[in-house]
Amino acid sequence: ALQIWTLYLLLAFIPPVKAVPTKDLFPDIPFKLFSSFVQDNFSSEITLATVLTVLFSLTNNVDILNLHARAKNPRLQDEYSVPVNGWIRALSTAIKAHLDAKIGLRNMEDTQLFNASDNQQHLSSSMQISTISRKLDGMITILDLDPYKRNSSTMQLLKPISTSDIEPVLLICPARLTCSTHHKDSIHVLTHEQDRAQVTLLKGIKLYENASIVAGSCTNCKAIYYADHKSVTASSNTPRDPQLSPKDKLFYNNAKYVKIGQSIWADRTFTNMVVNSVYHFHASTAAYTEFWNYTFSNGAENIYPPISRQQVWKAFIEETVRQISVSMNTFLQVPDNISTEAVTKEAYEQLGQNGLIGQSLDHSCNECTHPYKATADFIIPADDAAVVGIDENRAVPPLQQNAENRELQNMDNNVMETGNSVEPDVKMVVIDGIVMGPAHCAYEDCSAKLANARTGVFYNYFVAPRFYCVETLCAPCGVVIAWTKFAKSEGASQIMDFLEDIYPTPESRPSYVCIDKACVVLKHLITSRNWNIWKATTRFIVDSYHYINHRVGDYLCRTYCNPSPLNGSAPNLVVVERDINDNPHYKRAFNTQACEQLNAWLGGFQGILNRMTVDNFNWTTHALLYIHTQRVIQKQSKKSSQGEQLGQMEQPPYNDEVEIDGVEIDRVD
Repeated sequence: ALQIWTLYLLLAFIPPVKAVPTKDLFPDIPFKLFSSFVQDNFSSEITLATVLTVLFSLTNNVDILNLHARAKNPRLQDEYSVPVNGWIRALSTAIKAHLDAKIGLRNMEDTQLFNASDNQQHLSSSMQISTISRKLDGMITILDLDPYKRNSSTMQLLKPISTSDIEPVLLICPARLTCSTHHKDSIHVLTHEQDRAQVTLLKGIKLYENASIVAGSCTNCKAIYYADHKSVTASSNTPRDPQLSPKDKLFYNNAKYVKIGQSIWADRTFTNMVVNSVYHFHASTAAYTEFWNYTFSNGAENIYPPISRQQVWKAFIEETVRQISVSMNTFLQVPDNISTEAVTKEAYEQLGQNGLIGQSLDHSCNECTHPYKATADFIIPADDAAVVGIDENRAVPPLQQNAENRELQNMDNNVMETGNSVEPDVKMVVIDGIVMGPAHCAYEDCSAKLANARTGVFYNYFVAPRFYCVETLCAPCGVVIAWTKFAKSEGASQIMDFLEDIYPTPESRPSYVCIDKACVVLKHLITSRNWNIWKATTRFIVDSYHYINHRVGDYLCRTYCNPSPLNGSAPNLVVVERDINDNPHYKRAFNTQACEQLNAWLGGFQGILNRMTVDNFNWTTHALLYIHTQRVIQKQSKKSSQGEQLGQMEQPPYNDEVEIDGVEIDRVD
């Protein structure tokens, strides 16, 4: 017992441990002192921007200030004090270069760091740096940023300077000046000072506490204006659930800040970071939440309160809704105060267009659209089933004869080319499916969404089935045209229903549809549909990988579905290219693997999307494909503007005879 009491007494005399501050306070000196120093040392015409540049260059480079102080205060016998040393000169050089660059843009005469007594015009470049260095050293002293400030013999290293004392006061308010309905009516402040909510605001990676929400209203129509939306009375002409709010929420596409939680808002930089992280890294909102909290909350020097997965998910929804609305030149209008999942449902119904990416229908580039050619550039003596890039130096295996093939051979054998010979351009689309999808109702022939599929197992008897696949339709350049879900299978009838929804008229149909099941779809059209309607405008082909496997045993595939006939019988499916020796050869005109490449990327989201409800799945998939399409189009436009169009090569000199792959052939005029 005596030993225990002795231990208690010893512990009582140990001084308590205090947390060592990780930052120094921002200089807190009288403004008069700072102003007098500026007036005495710099030009009388110095601007506020220049003064702040110098000030923040000092407070943000404490390591240089520590090194400068050490050079000024020798500690060893062979050292001597160097007030204008290399460290402070390095900072002076950088500041002068920075200000010179800005002043050059403004067409001003000097850097404003010299006063009349400095005689700047008579100073060499080196002397100018020395003069600026002395001024900076003086400013360091008056700002109390000298590590030796308390004891000349002891150096207390400067820590990073905190900016918490100079944080701005932020208000989150409408950006409009007048009512959008009554354009001459100004917006008046709605909330009183004592009623304004205090929220947390995320600006980029910085968090601000106690930002104020200030709403406005129109005295005429009574509409209420917030920073991210407008609240109006819902139209009486539209049937409405009585449990819903009588108000409608109109999303502002150009909002600077959006609400992502009960008491947390975020700027568009933050919401863009969420969307870009999900898009580029295949990150779930849960993964992004952990990244943010581990980076800026748990392990940060300035501890930020953690954010939740629901807030990150809301940020994704708010940003994608606005990006797509801007592209479509519209806005989202939903009942006020509905759940986030109800917002995704409304967003897909109003902006989703049943999976159609509207901006893609009129897209055209040299990778997915080529000028129509009535005849081949060259005729090569090769089998009709020979494929470019595969069969140049080998024999094509013959067709295996069977009853089905003999029956099909008796049908009308049309040429591969489209029937419309006056079409100025030839377009191809590629279609393929990827096995993924949300859970749906297990009742026979019902694919309705479930009220609650979170657990996956119901009554220990069954697991809710999933949609069989997501079917995507894209151009060879990668631009997504449309997508849909197939509930049970990827059958020929479902594929044709999908195509007919996208291309309802003959004029809208592409010249070629590439799909790995082209022969099955073609057989389905011949046996159960009016093939003559599609035959006039479109041919169905398969990619080369599937074709070389199908052509031996399937007459329809061998005859009609060759993706790039080597003999030139389908001149719009091949283009002439020259090798390093200037010898011409055929290559495929279109990328028939575009959908497989797209689905390989989309498949990276499978684990995330499969766990979603149908409404969340629909909007997230549509948003990702829409954003992907926008970025592909941007890349194509950039290529076009830089003159880097693929396939744009110098035409070969005209000869009556040209040798291709060692065979002399006649040019076809």
